[in-house]
Amino acid sequence: MKKKPIEKYINLFCNLTISSIKNFDDIVEDDIEFSDPFNSVKGKENFKNIFYHMFKNVKKPKFRILDHSNKKRRTFLKWEMSFYAFKSKQIIIGMSEINYNETGKIVSHHDYWDSLNGIFIKLPFIGFLYKASLKLFSIKN
Repeated sequence: MKKKPIEKYINLFCNLTISSIKNFDDIVEDDIEFSDPFNSVKGKENFKNIFYHMFKNVKKPKFRILDHSNKKRRTFLKWEMSFYAFKSKQIIIGMSEINYNETGKIVSHHDYWDSLNGIFIKLPFIGFLYKASLKLFSIKN
């Protein structure tokens, strides 16, 4: 049985390498829209550049799909991204909303995840300020 484009797309993310990024060419539209807490881009080349940038800046990035839901031409994914940065393994949990057209090509991909707790808290100065604010605003258990 032939895989649907969304299945190919998910499989590509789960096995993404710097050399496989080019495989997005066959499954995303030329004018794909992508957004996450750091980027908002349009176009296939800009979309792929996000992943080239990721491989350049973090070590061993890996995506794992934890759950998914499909309805009409939309798929929601719950995922885990792991990578090495800040001298240790980092894990981010997020959600994606992926929309595709009548031919199955991906037209948009929007990621939702907590960049403050996922990334910024690990930066020395920002992390210190964030942890100090938690003491100020958190209730004691």
